[in-house]
Amino acid sequence: MNITEFLGKQHKGILIAMGIFLLAAGAVGDNLTSPEFESSIFFLIPVSFFAWFISRETGLIAAGISAAITLVTHRTASSSSILYWNVSAWLGLYIFLVWMIAELRSLYERERRSSRTDALTRIPNRRAFFEVLETEKSRAQRYGSALTIAYLDLDNFKAMNDRFGHTRGDHLLRVVAKTMQKNIRQVDMVARMGGDEFAVLLPETAEDPAAAVLQKLRALLDAAMQQRKWPVTFSMGAVTFQPPPDSTQEMISKADEVMYAAKMSGGDRVIVPKTVP
Repeated sequence: MNITEFLGKQHKGILIAMGIFLLAAGAVGDNLTSPEFESSIFFLIPVSFFAWFISRETGLIAAGISAAITLVTHRTASSSSILYWNVSAWLGLYIFLVWMIAELRSLYERERRSSRTDALTRIPNRRAFFEVLETEKSRAQRYGSALTIAYLDLDNFKAMNDRFGHTRGDHLLRVVAKTMQKNIRQVDMVARMGGDEFAVLLPETAEDPAAAVLQKLRALLDAAMQQRKWPVTFSMGAVTFQPPPDSTQEMISKADEVMYAAKMSGGDRVIVPKTVP
């Protein structure tokens, strides 16, 4: 995790306090330096900080405060016309910087979301799933709560593709993703792991409630397939951890093993074994 990601995860109150500290440091530095030294450049740091980590509006406020500090601390150092010109020039630069950073931030967030979204189904992808799983794993370890991971595989999907073509197969995958996404809690997560495999993350969910959730999802998916006369069923395997191990890959592997057991048992079923300690 780089410094930008680390700071981006901090509470907004902490970030505002950090931004105020940077502004105060710039004001002290501006007051202590000689008039010949162009210290206004240091205000670029807090202005950029507010614009990136908090909002465009706070960046503009920081720009105005920075210009006001420069005006006050240098009011006796030069003629009024030169001072006002310099302050106006710096204010213009600050505002331009805020606009540029806000645009870059928007592009960054858009690219970040895109890199964590499956292009076909528009649900989270494998990378996003592992990131959320890491967070939920740490939470479950801290509070001793249950955490369930389910793996889902489509039975007869290859035959479906061969019979109806990849366009129909892609449509089927989108239907599966949309059906599951609409029927889970906000705290839950469904992701496409690749091909015709999906994963479902159920925080604070033990094996019995998890089994009920998966049976419901399977029934809804079966109904969607029957409505369209698609000869596809679903094999689901889930593992509940309480507490979870340190390795997220180990958790995924165990859920995948249970799903594979469901598939090897004939498919079209849900298997949720006893909680894994």
